[in-house]
Amino acid sequence: MVEVECDLEVEFDEECKKFEYLDHTADIKVHAWGDSNAEVFCNSALAMLGCITDLSSILEPEYDSIPREFTATGHDTLSLFYSFLDEILFLFHSELFITRRIQLIHSNFESPNFIVKARAYGEEFDMKRHSSGTEVKAVTFNCMRIFRNEIDAKI
Repeated sequence: MVEVECDLEVEFDEECKKFEYLDHTADIKVHAWGDSNAEVFCNSALAMLGCITDLSSILEPEYDSIPREFTATGHDTLSLFYSFLDEILFLFHSELFITRRIQLIHSNFESPNFIVKARAYGEEFDMKRHSSGTEVKAVTFNCMRIFRNEIDAKI
């Protein structure tokens, strides 16, 4: 079992974002990448929130940022990824919480205990300051895949 106390932080940066949006007829489809599963998870969450609003309109984390901690679990890496995105989306739907910076505190991407503990820094969505993009109602397993090679991970 590989449990890691980590302090990985990923913050949205328009100039060097590690995700892109792909064409799809009915859904939002995202391709995200990074140097590790942890970084890819965070980049994917930022991509999902980037559909909802312009991430650059969210306050910089050092200014009046509200931290939210959450835990995602799964029975494999794919279900863990789904759960991670679902937790971020739940924060938006339940509290109108949006983030531009995610910090992974603890992660285990190996069997039998797939788990990620994270902290997101952000603020409440405000229609006066944040643009309204596409509504994301749910995360799905449709077309969800994880690729790993010696250089990086991709979703």
